[in-house]
Amino acid sequence: MRQLLVIIALCPLVHGQTFKSALDQVAVPITIHRGPGNPAVDFGPEDFRVFDDGRPVPIVSFGRVRQSVHVLLLLDTSRSMIESLSQVQSAAGKVITQLEPHDSIHVGTFSSVLRLSPAFSADDGNLATRLPVIPGGNMTILYDALLEGCGTFTNEMERRAIFIVSDGFDTASSASAVSVMQRAAESNIAIYAVGLASRTTQRGDSVARGPDPTLRTITEDTGGGYVLGGTGGDFASILGAMMEELHQQYVLGFTPAVADGRLHSLVITTRQQKTSIRARKHYWAPLP
Repeated sequence: MRQLLVIIALCPLVHGQTFKSALDQVAVPITIHRGPGNPAVDFGPEDFRVFDDGRPVPIVSFGRVRQSVHVLLLLDTSRSMIESLSQVQSAAGKVITQLEPHDSIHVGTFSSVLRLSPAFSADDGNLATRLPVIPGGNMTILYDALLEGCGTFTNEMERRAIFIVSDGFDTASSASAVSVMQRAAESNIAIYAVGLASRTTQRGDSVARGPDPTLRTITEDTGGGYVLGGTGGDFASILGAMMEELHQQYVLGFTPAVADGRLHSLVITTRQQKTSIRARKHYWAPLP
């Protein structure tokens, strides 16, 4: 199912910029970071350029819109993650209590299989008791869990994201990292990750192991964010910052150079100095 996010909103924060509905328009959420000492400014479409498969295309809508956020939080419960599970479970409960009225969140755990909770909403009053995190075995289906997770979102959901906490090592998936990135582009889903160090046993000795860099590659391709969490940390603050980023993003709209129903590369640059942006690197063009 290849989808486009059709923009239908009024954005009063960008000098009266109006988003107009267009079936052939692609909407791209972007995160903007200003360098130290750089004063805050109101960004406009003139500050950005969009390249669709290497060809420049005009920006037809732009603005800052506070959208409802729909998140799937995936927790790696494989044996290599066991030292961090209690902290991650506590952080998940705190993040759920910070949901806004129209937000929703699912929680999933995975090692050899993916288990999903019911959807949580902001008015759910009994959250902590519904977050059982059971340590799993040695197998880790990281890519399979992400691929299956992309299918949990519905067409009505505005801003879609997967948050995953894992050491990033996949040991048993039938899916690949490439298939995950393609499915995320197809469904307009950003993947955010907290990469954790873990410990493994080699020749009887406990050895520290850094997170697999492939998980960072997945997040960068989908326009999400990656945080290196070490072996522990303030997971509630990390996940909370990811949620707030989703609420505060700008949305940029353009018309594809060619409506051919295939995967296109996407590059968005900014003319503003000391400014960096994050956005997805691929999208599915609509058919005419």
